Amino acid sequence: VPTKFNVYNARIDSLETAKTWQPLFMRQHGVVPFVKFYEWVPGPDGKAKLITFFPEGREIMWAACLWDEWISKNGDIHFHSFAIVTDDPPKEISLMGHDRCPIFLKDDYISEWLNPQKSNKNEIYEMLKVKEPVKYNYEWA
Repeated sequence: VPTKFNVYNARIDSLETAKTWQPLFMRQHGVVPFVKFYEWVPGPDGKAKLITFFPEGREIMWAACLWDEWISKNGDIHFHSFAIVTDDPPKEISLMGHDRCPIFLKDDYISEWLNPQKSNKNEIYEMLKVKEPVKYNYEWA
């Protein structure tokens, strides 16, 4: 059975309003380990250019995500996907021209995020709002 993977971003303010994320939020949470992430931003010449952001003084970070699985009615197509939960960017990412940033969970919250049935929505949102304090460096890809 062929398997495909796809990645999207789920803004924190749309977790309960977007039809894509509603069935996953508070049910199918995951984490994605990161050492850096890439975004398209306006380059120095005004043309879109790929930039790499990476945390200062950190080797790995854990991004909150929602995951899903889809299987066609005949079972021939099996599709896995996940969406990284994003929020407004910190200053250094915004200055480089990007409007969002993955939410990196504090290590202490990973287990609770992965088991949302043990928390209420307010507690989950609080975890997402108390982000790891990170300063990002960048380099043009």
